[in-house]
Amino acid sequence: MKQQNKYLSRLGGWAGASALVLGALIAPGAASAAVEAGDSVYIGDGVGLAGTHLYPIWSETPAVGDPNFWAYCVEHDISARERVEGTVGTADEYLGANYFTDPVIQGKVLWVLAHSYPALTLEEFGAAAGAPGISRNDAIEATQYAIWRYTDLNFDAAWAWETPDSEAAYWHLVNGANASTGMTPADFAVTASIDAPSAPQTADSLVGPFVVDTNRPTVSVTVDPTVSLVDADGDAIDASAVVDGQALYLDLRGTTAAGSATVSVAAEGSSATGKIVSVPTTNSPTPTADDHAQTIILVAPSTATTTDAATVEWTTTAVPAPVIGTSLVDSADGDRILPWNGGTVIDTVAYQNLVPGTQYTLTGELHDKADGTATGITGSTTFTPETANGSVDVTFTVPVGYAGGTLVAFERLHEGTDTTGEPLAVHEDIDDAAQTVTIEKAPVTPTTPTATPGPKGQLATTGGDLPVIAVGAAGVMLAVGAMILLAGRARRKTVDAD
Repeated sequence: MKQQNKYLSRLGGWAGASALVLGALIAPGAASAAVEAGDSVYIGDGVGLAGTHLYPIWSETPAVGDPNFWAYCVEHDISARERVEGTVGTADEYLGANYFTDPVIQGKVLWVLAHSYPALTLEEFGAAAGAPGISRNDAIEATQYAIWRYTDLNFDAAWAWETPDSEAAYWHLVNGANASTGMTPADFAVTASIDAPSAPQTADSLVGPFVVDTNRPTVSVTVDPTVSLVDADGDAIDASAVVDGQALYLDLRGTTAAGSATVSVAAEGSSATGKIVSVPTTNSPTPTADDHAQTIILVAPSTATTTDAATVEWTTTAVPAPVIGTSLVDSADGDRILPWNGGTVIDTVAYQNLVPGTQYTLTGELHDKADGTATGITGSTTFTPETANGSVDVTFTVPVGYAGGTLVAFERLHEGTDTTGEPLAVHEDIDDAAQTVTIEKAPVTPTTPTATPGPKGQLATTGGDLPVIAVGAAGVMLAVGAMILLAGRARRKTVDAD
């Protein structure tokens, strides 16, 4: 009874100062860092009414941005310290000597934390407590009174409530904790991690796998800089609902540059709730059972997340340049000899290292092998390869006028349909027999001797003009032969006469 009077008297003193607000209240921030036993945290200035404070906690010093966590007191009779670093520990490392040393009481306190502000939003807490519209100060007061009811009183006291909302919220918490078997730190455990691939990674591929490990139904995954997340088959995945054990890949297909990216996983909730913070006094940098400031207990806000990240680097891929080679033949019979009066030739262009699904254009022109000049005979084709290596035909029509000549095909490969820019690949070898065709010589037409008639078309007569005979070389030979024959006959006649 003396202990009860002691607390009631002190509570009355707090009530007289309850109108004092210590600074502006800070909105609970999102916990983006985990804390483990042995970690140091920074304790900021408490917020709330004069007698009941909620302490902002940062996982790093100096404190920057919104707090990662918040904390309530579990030692009513020990003076608190602010703007100081404390050491995180588990409940069994508690340095105090009040009822919180009992695991049963610890379970009740954990239940209160899980069902109060800021583990719940003010709206959620007010609705659950039957006090819609409850203020932040009242929510803090109700929660702190409920914690002290277990850690320092172990009975229901007539607290000096600030408002009826505070009282209603207090009884909601106490009645719930009394009806519960309590909670354990395992109930607050949240795991979320991601492992990066261990094998070397290269661009123009699916980079991964990144494997998620979590005890939550789903987690969200983001990539910085933004890269599409896919599965092992290259199909898109829902990055906001990744499950435990799921393997993820960065879709870098079509990207040839080296680079890096950080893949982050985030799960709702935090394992920090229920861990205690031991605070040193001004006398000693190390808190002990005999010399420590007020011990506080962490609670993660409703916006808390447990996060992890993994970074991966990939090297550039040595993408071979496109290459073309050609083979020019007569379309009629497949040889490399074209009739003297022209025809159609087909240049089969073999290509390598193209990007499947990308549109390309091949343009060609026949050149005169004698002097290398362009003939103006051109051909072209636009195509979209299904594989990196293959072939395509370009057709040329050779007109009359190249008999006896030799023509060589020159080819150029462009991406897309614009052929005015620099080509991706060329094949222009005037001495390449595989892209050369020969044109046959034009045939020679023979001529026949023609007799010229005399006047008015009559044949020559005795005493008349001899007809003019147009003779060729064969006619001359016949005439000479006849003269020799007549001369021989004349000699024989002379000999016979003698």
